[in-house]
Amino acid sequence: MATMKTETEATQNEVQSSEAAAKSGLAQNVESFLKTQLAQAQKRIEELEGEAGKVVKTLESRGQEAAKEAQALWTKLQAGELLTDPRVQELRARANAASTELTQRVDAAGTEIRKRFDGIQTRVVEAVGVASQAQLKDLNKELAKLSRKVDSLLKPVRRVNGAKSAASSPASSPRA
Repeated sequence: MATMKTETEATQNEVQSSEAAAKSGLAQNVESFLKTQLAQAQKRIEELEGEAGKVVKTLESRGQEAAKEAQALWTKLQAGELLTDPRVQELRARANAASTELTQRVDAAGTEIRKRFDGIQTRVVEAVGVASQAQLKDLNKELAKLSRKVDSLLKPVRRVNGAKSAASSPASSPRA
């Protein structure tokens, strides 16, 4: 039985040593693979840095050119030369035309909105059963006419009643 244990242990040791050797070989393969990938990545980064440097230089030169052009335009603008440029005059005319057109559109839209709002307001007033301002004005006019008629009809009655009551009333005559 002891020999069997030692044989089992020996077999296990061999298996472990072969696994360790395999792991060691695998680790070396992974390490070499990673080193290769890292070297390629480093090379690509250096290439990208070189390209980025070229782009930055190009942008700097374009920026300097644009600054010079802007300065020249500013100088022309201050001198009044830019306003006489036909392109600027054409742009001004286009802007004025566009502004006029937009103003007309806004006015038309405002008028249309007012008309629609008035229509909606009228429908709401009719649905609720409340008199509109125009109806109230008409009613007030009619009421004023009727009031004048009633007043004109009551004036002769007041005079007749007023004269009779003043003469026949003892409270209104002075006492001695």
